[in-house]
Amino acid sequence: MEKTVLDDASIVAFLSLRKFKITPQKKRDGKVGFLVEGTNINEALQELYGNARVGVLDYIKTFKALRSSIFALKGGQR
Repeated sequence: MEKTVLDDASIVAFLSLRKFKITPQKKRDGKVGFLVEGTNINEALQELYGNARVGVLDYIKTFKALRSSIFALKGGQR
């Protein structure tokens, strides 16, 4: 199983739709990153950069949930 940390919620939303395990985590600098776990992460990223089709409503729902997790981990601070 591969693991990587990504900061971009829009990319992580796509990976979440591809059934990767996503765990938000607060980094030392106070920002939130996402631990992505699964098999063939790089292949999935190539699909993303190849403009793979995803359900728009599914993507929006996932993206909003990830953004909410960022605010929750930061304690509601901006």
